[in-house]
Amino acid sequence: MSEADQSRIGGLLREFLLDALKEQGGWGLYEKELFQAEGAQAPLLLRLRFNSVELFTLPWPLAQLSGQRRLGALKHCVITQEWVGEPRFPSPGCEPGRVLFAWSDAGGAVGGPQHIEALREACPDFDSRVVVCPELSLEALRKCLNRATEEGNPFRVLHILCHGTQLADETYGLIGSDPSRPSRPLPIGMNGLSNLLGQEHASQLHAVVLSACHGGHPGDVGSMFGGVALHLHKLGIPTVIASLLPLSVSGSVALTRAFYRTRCQLKRPLHEAYQAALAALPADSLDWASLQFLVSSPRQPEVPVEPRRVMFSEKEALPEAFSGDISLAYELNYNVAPAAVRRALAGSSRDVLVLQPLDKLGDALPASSSDWRQALRRADALAESLGTKAARVHLFGRAPLPLMFHLGWRLNRMGLKAYQPRRMGSDEWDCFYDSGSAVPLPTEPFFKQESWPTPEACREAGGRLALSVEVTLSVTDEDMARWLGHERPPVLLRLVAAREPSQTALGGPDDAARALDEFLSCLNHIREKLPQVQEIWLAMACPASLAAALGRAYNPKSQPRLRLFNFRKGPEGYVELPWSPYEAPKKRRR
Repeated sequence: MSEADQSRIGGLLREFLLDALKEQGGWGLYEKELFQAEGAQAPLLLRLRFNSVELFTLPWPLAQLSGQRRLGALKHCVITQEWVGEPRFPSPGCEPGRVLFAWSDAGGAVGGPQHIEALREACPDFDSRVVVCPELSLEALRKCLNRATEEGNPFRVLHILCHGTQLADETYGLIGSDPSRPSRPLPIGMNGLSNLLGQEHASQLHAVVLSACHGGHPGDVGSMFGGVALHLHKLGIPTVIASLLPLSVSGSVALTRAFYRTRCQLKRPLHEAYQAALAALPADSLDWASLQFLVSSPRQPEVPVEPRRVMFSEKEALPEAFSGDISLAYELNYNVAPAAVRRALAGSSRDVLVLQPLDKLGDALPASSSDWRQALRRADALAESLGTKAARVHLFGRAPLPLMFHLGWRLNRMGLKAYQPRRMGSDEWDCFYDSGSAVPLPTEPFFKQESWPTPEACREAGGRLALSVEVTLSVTDEDMARWLGHERPPVLLRLVAAREPSQTALGGPDDAARALDEFLSCLNHIREKLPQVQEIWLAMACPASLAAALGRAYNPKSQPRLRLFNFRKGPEGYVELPWSPYEAPKKRRR
């Protein structure tokens, strides 16, 4: 396209905007806001919503602004185009998800290896995040998409690299590979992809990137039926990136590298990833004027019903609503906001069962031996009340670690998902332990463990072994000495996070599953290889969710007696709980 053509088209687009926006205050007001945002270096989204296919054929970035500038030259501005319709899917957020990169050079070279290398540079976790489909066809796509859905790990971005072309019926489509002879080109019509994706796969995708010439072309005058990109956009896919005109290989590679670096490494929204891709395009090409960013308005979430808090009472039977999946807030030091539970459970408004064993909250609770006994007894009563009614408990704990351990032990006959705040002081909770998940293959041990004590050392210590679990912080020598004492102390075995103790050492359910498996192996090793050990002193410095998970590993019938200790800063130090797992909980009167 010559400079003269660009100026002529840009002027016509400006005239159209001036005329179309008369009743909305005129294009001049929008232009003023665009320049103000540019001066303030503030990012801005310009949404163009159309109900006519013809308007999608126009290169809107070429629209002329005052001062002979082009709309697409405003680097802070992202132009989005949208077909007017009902929103179908929620906003995709910032989590990048998996990428299916499908490509074909059956229609000619497209730079496939360069694109894959750009993807590898942009995605540090390329091997686990990106799946490459080297011979693009509808059948190959169907197999990849179905397999990902069956595995419960669907793709979030579908990136297609191939040539585009005008087909015999004068519509525009893609050139894939013939499954029977991959080197032979096979056209994919404008409806092929949308029919394949349908509602099932479209609802799982956050974006489709069409690195194909004319991938966004809706058709010539007289045969404007929509084109590949517009049909995908009408499915409700949140974002479709395509090109109206031929796209340079260098531009396509630059787009790929910048888009996925921003999305996968920086985990920024899709419009920011697209903005970064635009900025990376070669200055001597018209790729910036050809690209389309088709964005669907997100479906607004339904106004959630705030979950009801139901206080557990030993004197009353549990309401019938508490069966199957149960949300439980264990509150002793702080409370758990119902809205936080709802968000953690993806909007579920199920009622929350609340266990406040001391009927009050406080950072220093439990404050006495009688407080500890009451907390343990009421947790026992709760577990008894749940009985066989609960299939799985969603546990949100704000209680000392030994009490979380005890409750996890008492709930070991039912499924458990234990949640914790994302960071200190946050009211956003995530699941950090799921009993229904298999233990992942050990890429690395979760704990680094000191050498095992000898049988002689265990015998000399009177059959006592102190076991410290150190995940969030390391136990200091001073605190350790105060705990163990100086006269005939127990032998010490430390389980320390291999990544070094920190608030982020526990990364999620996979880490918790490994930690639980290694903790159980440790207890079994003590039982089998160190029969001299008669009792284990347990102290934990870990997230509350992990303490609840570790409780599920203890079996008083086959493992040495366990004594639980709670640590508080200051003169109190380590305090032993009046805990005896050998005593059957007293039956409450009904």
